[in-house]
Amino acid sequence: MLSAMESPEGSPVRIGELADHADRVAAAGLLARIWGVPPAESPVPADLMAALTHAGGCVIGAWTPDGTLVGVTIGFAGAPGSDRVYSYIAGVARSAAGHGLGRRLKLAQREWALARGAAVLTWTYDPLIRRNGHFNLNRLGGRVTDFVRDYYPPMLDAVNAGDLPDRFVVEWALTGEPGGRPLPAEAAAGPVVLGAGAEGEPEVLLDAGAAAGVVRAWVPSDIEALRASDPERGRRWRLAARAVFGVLFADGFRPVGVDAEGHYVFVREV
Repeated sequence: MLSAMESPEGSPVRIGELADHADRVAAAGLLARIWGVPPAESPVPADLMAALTHAGGCVIGAWTPDGTLVGVTIGFAGAPGSDRVYSYIAGVARSAAGHGLGRRLKLAQREWALARGAAVLTWTYDPLIRRNGHFNLNRLGGRVTDFVRDYYPPMLDAVNAGDLPDRFVVEWALTGEPGGRPLPAEAAAGPVVLGAGAEGEPEVLLDAGAAAGVVRAWVPSDIEALRASDPERGRRWRLAARAVFGVLFADGFRPVGVDAEGHYVFVREV
């Protein structure tokens, strides 16, 4: 499976499965740099990539014309006979970020899964990272099915160290066309149940949405920068979001998109 896209310089970027150990080593190194850990502590080491490929897993990379690996995504199937592929990790080099390569890698993974009879891709993401919420819901059309506190054990990489690894679980149906759903007409008037109060502090307003069918929950524009500059405030946002999301999911709400102001729009579905 090969495809191409335009790089920031206008040259095509090749996307395909990693086929040799040199590429796997490069991919492990790329993931280590993105997650801020030494190469020996890469989130997915090269030997595991080789084993995943041998077992029929999805290990896809993206290369510039000079052969530099600038993106990677890895997934694997569920139990035997399952029609689901779990998308475990994806990363794009900083030099290639902001030009649609992440979406192209996801679409390549979708093509790979469809060719093998899969119907659903599933993955998790940190709900406080707003850009990922926009990407997963608004651009791809994924559906958040669950909110899991402490999805992972304590994590030690530079991105997650010291934080609580809460995650939204996403399912992406592969049979339809990729793309987000329009927000409900009443979204703009939905009460805000999580907002920014004085000096950017999180403000929990759950009572405001007690009887509503659509509510909104705001998250910071760059939680990673906030955690780096003010870890205590970042922690307060994590705990506030954990409390609000927990109540909303228990009450049958699910996020369907992110609005232009940075709110998750939650609709009561069950």
